[in-house]
Amino acid sequence: MKRMNIGIFGRVNSGKSTLMNLITQQYLSIVDSTPGTTTDVKTTVMEIHDFGPIKLFDTAGIDENGKLGLKKKKKAFDTLKRSDIVLLVINESNNAYNFGDYNSEKEIIELAQKRKKELFIVVNKFENTRNKKLFNFEVLSEYKCKKIDINLSKKENYMVLVEFLIKNSKVKFKDTELLPPLEKDRVVFLNIPMDEETPNGRFLRPQMMIEEYLVRKYIPTFAYRMDLIKARSQVIEIQEAERLRFMNFIKYLKRDNKLQLLITDSQAMDVIAKWTKYLDIEITTFSIVMINFLSNGELKLFVDGIKAFENLKRGDKIMIAEGCNHDRKAEDIGTIQIPNKINEIFGNGSIEIDHYFGRVFADYEKLKEYKLIIHCGGCMLDNQVIKSRIEDLVDSRVSFTNFGVLLSYFQGKKELNRVIKPYGLKIC
Repeated sequence: MKRMNIGIFGRVNSGKSTLMNLITQQYLSIVDSTPGTTTDVKTTVMEIHDFGPIKLFDTAGIDENGKLGLKKKKKAFDTLKRSDIVLLVINESNNAYNFGDYNSEKEIIELAQKRKKELFIVVNKFENTRNKKLFNFEVLSEYKCKKIDINLSKKENYMVLVEFLIKNSKVKFKDTELLPPLEKDRVVFLNIPMDEETPNGRFLRPQMMIEEYLVRKYIPTFAYRMDLIKARSQVIEIQEAERLRFMNFIKYLKRDNKLQLLITDSQAMDVIAKWTKYLDIEITTFSIVMINFLSNGELKLFVDGIKAFENLKRGDKIMIAEGCNHDRKAEDIGTIQIPNKINEIFGNGSIEIDHYFGRVFADYEKLKEYKLIIHCGGCMLDNQVIKSRIEDLVDSRVSFTNFGVLLSYFQGKKELNRVIKPYGLKIC
């Protein structure tokens, strides 16, 4: 089940951290009258009965001044982009409203509505009733936002808030299958060429997810480890022995038409393309499976990015984005294999390459510097992060593609068409 992202936003001292603590029923966020107490995004996960699993974000106030204030604001808005529900907390007695300053609230609401987020206003009813109410809600009437008046300091108001969310939230996740339609009791071949970066004791997340998904649907799997060093060996005898080992299993599984799909690690596409060239086998890659799933079926957008790759010219900048954080070793795909191939195609150093790892991604203005973004499968990110990145890229009119798509394209358009065929796609 997908986890709902709920972000808490507002000015400094509006009660955002108090709301975080109310929802979690724990003292997770420091609460103090000192402006700017929350300096970065605080995140926690939990389950709310009758609502479901959630990820909760407590953000810094967006109305702080100076360079640090702008950095906090950017971080808060990045968080808003990957939130499903936006809770705008308002302290009615903030003196800014006395001067007609509603800019912070309007910025939050307008970004939330532009990104089609569900937004609720939470009016924090402070204990001190002597505070004069300065906020004029008529100013926000054009936005037609639902609101709740609540004292966030009282723990007993937890259920009041939860019942408000359950009653008013209409968020529905798009149901995207992990894989295209497959037949029960026909085999899916999983080609898993472990390398130096493969952790001991477990498969990588895409491999685990696909294995579990298939078994749950009564679709048998065959997990195979290809030795890529031997498969690419310049010694013909060594390469041929590895090819025969692979082909023997393929032939065995193809008996009685039992083999329906081969899913390979993207970095093995050079071998798979060559060895299965004349075989009637549908293939795709783990990276393609994951980016289609996490983008809610938007694989075509990543395939379309190949046109931008073909049009790259000397001096252009591209970004390679990987969602995972780990030390890079040997023949790492993002930092070694793809850059080497780009240098081979366009000339060494002709294309400037930047790298982004984990949840760090270029901001909207920075994105415009790039001709192309090459994104991994996103297996360590969630749907909301991938959706947010796609929306930023589409808004900035920057083309983007995917590791699996590009590594398949390197073997020719025919091979790219093979790996996207299971999704009903084709390039000219």
